[in-house]
Amino acid sequence: MPKLKQVLPMFIPLLVTFYYIYPQALDVRGSSFISLSGLIGLAIYAYHRFPFREVVYVMVATFALFLIFYTSVWYNGVDDGGFSFDYVKSRIAWFFTAYIIMLLIFKIHKKPTLNTVLLYIIGAIALQSLCAFLMYISDPVKEFLTSLQMEGGEYTEEIMEEAEGQRLLGYGIGFFGAGAISGIALIFLSYLFMRMKLTTKEFIILAALYVFIFYIGLFMARTTIVGMAVGFALIAVLYLWDNRAVKKQAKTFFIAAAFLMVAGYTFAMFYFSSFADWAFELFTNLFVHGRLETNSSSGLSQMFLIPTKFSELIIGEGTATFFGTDVGYSRLLFFSGIIGTLGFFVYQLYIIKLSLTKDWGVNMVAISIFVYTLALNVKGLIDLNLILYIIFFYFMFYKYYVYMPKLYAKSKIKMKQRSINNEDKEAVIAKITK
Repeated sequence: MPKLKQVLPMFIPLLVTFYYIYPQALDVRGSSFISLSGLIGLAIYAYHRFPFREVVYVMVATFALFLIFYTSVWYNGVDDGGFSFDYVKSRIAWFFTAYIIMLLIFKIHKKPTLNTVLLYIIGAIALQSLCAFLMYISDPVKEFLTSLQMEGGEYTEEIMEEAEGQRLLGYGIGFFGAGAISGIALIFLSYLFMRMKLTTKEFIILAALYVFIFYIGLFMARTTIVGMAVGFALIAVLYLWDNRAVKKQAKTFFIAAAFLMVAGYTFAMFYFSSFADWAFELFTNLFVHGRLETNSSSGLSQMFLIPTKFSELIIGEGTATFFGTDVGYSRLLFFSGIIGTLGFFVYQLYIIKLSLTKDWGVNMVAISIFVYTLALNVKGLIDLNLILYIIFFYFMFYKYYVYMPKLYAKSKIKMKQRSINNEDKEAVIAKITK
């Protein structure tokens, strides 16, 4: 069992990861957390003499995405309200904050695995779930956490008060985004159940976390179910084709999850009975009416809108407005056309490409996040680049500070061995010539 002095430092990267994922939860002089942390991360990265050449590639790709967006604005002669600049600025801030997170994790754990990094992300999302629950049952906790939130952000006190009684609201996040983030934890937990050999105690803790995050996420936004579905698909892929998968553990997870889901349902109905009809609408429609839909999703087919003008289809209108549709693909098409939409997703694929390893099972972590993003954009406009940035920096740290030093050490040993062998040969030749 880890000692307290070993555990306490872990709270530092955990809290940074928490505010990285939920930046509006902390007001920093009128701005979100990443506004300051991004600058600090960039300064630290510069202090470390820009160690990773792949970071240059990502920055070039980020600037290229900005040019694509801004070209649409310039071509149409409109004002996008600063969307293009703010979008890229926030991604750069997230990017260099991810560097801080990885720096902290490697300082504390020395040689952490990807599983360690995923556990920090899961821990941050679990902490959000706990905050959401405590805010619901305790007014003092709610008032305290609300006072820490960014003023004038997307999730203002007025918006939260309006939504109260309709759904569960988190600390610095709510609605669609809250469900999307909860789904990330379910995907990563699904991966860990397939790839991480767990003790009985660890298994029970992670299974309980899965159920807790699922129900809290479900009562915040039903998009959590999409994350669960992608997680199940990931389990299936690893179970069928990955020779490193812990298959017995996966079977145990499904059995344990079934019992825990029943217990979780009892817990949920006890505390959140007023949200039950809304939260479980999908399951009710599926099992009672045989329809896999909700009132929210049933209208999506009418929201799949495509620009009718050829120029708009190719390059968009350049205005970042709502366009009367929730669908992320339609909003991207209207904003920046096919070119911008492709750029939006190709950018994510490029970050994944830079993070690929020889272990395809590990690669499935980032790929599953991309698949999840594709699914989420059916309901709303979103990217999960902040998660891809963390994965990217993990593999940069591993490559430059673990893998390459190992290769260098091995090459030195080989060179030394060759030198010894050459000396032995010279000695033998000298004896023969004598």
